[in-house]
This record gives sequence, C-alpha cells and structure tokens, in this order.
Amino acid sequence: MDKKLTLITPPDFYENGNLGLMLIGMTDNQQLIASEWLGKNDIKHDLNLYTYQGENTMEWLLYALGRSDYKFINLDNEFPITNIMSSYILSRPNVFYETKNDDYAAIVNYINNNRVDNIEQFFERVFRD
Repeated sequence: MDKKLTLITPPDFYENGNLGLMLIGMTDNQQLIASEWLGKNDIKHDLNLYTYQGENTMEWLLYALGRSDYKFINLDNEFPITNIMSSYILSRPNVFYETKNDDYAAIVNYINNNRVDNIEQFFERVFRD
C-alpha cells in the first residue's frame, strides 16, 4: 500500500495523526534531493511535510513547529525571519540542522548537537529502523 505524503505550506493548517516533518530554509537543490529521497525510499508512515521558506507567517511557523515530530533547518539560508527564530527553533525537540560554517556550528552546538551533513542524513536518522 502506498503511503500518503501531505505537503503543508503557509498559510494552511492541517490536522491529523500523521508523522510530521518540517523542512525550514531549504535550497532548491535540497528540495530536489528531499523529493528524490522520499520518492525512492520505503517510508512506513503517512507523512505531513511542513515547508517554511521565511514567509511572514509567525503563527503558522509556531503551529508547524508544534505539530512536527522532526524538524530540519538549513542554517545557511538567507531568510530574515528564519535567522531571527533559529535559536528558538534549535532549542525545540528533535531539530536537526545543516550548516557549512564550522565556526557557527561550534556555537550552535551549545544549544543543539544534532548537526547533519545534508538533508539525506536527516531522513536517514529519522527513518532508520
């Protein structure tokens, strides 16, 4: 049986009991890799996939953070709201992050030590059996 993936973006809200993943500040390349990874791997759950690209929708961002079981944030993004909120986001449970800046990662590590090398590693950590 095929599993269902529901893509949820601001300003939409969606309620169900599915496993929720949130992807924040993704580049076009990361989005492509995520789409390919999700398409070729056997996921055992229906998924809600929340995506946030720096829109001025603070209520939605806080809602989606609360509804998501696992979160991924690209700390190298250039979205002002995401950058302002990144410390709060990183303090939430089950947040993983990517940054190419080792100096920044050393500081962030005091808040969150779930650094991943790429979006694929995030998915592998979330969905490993």
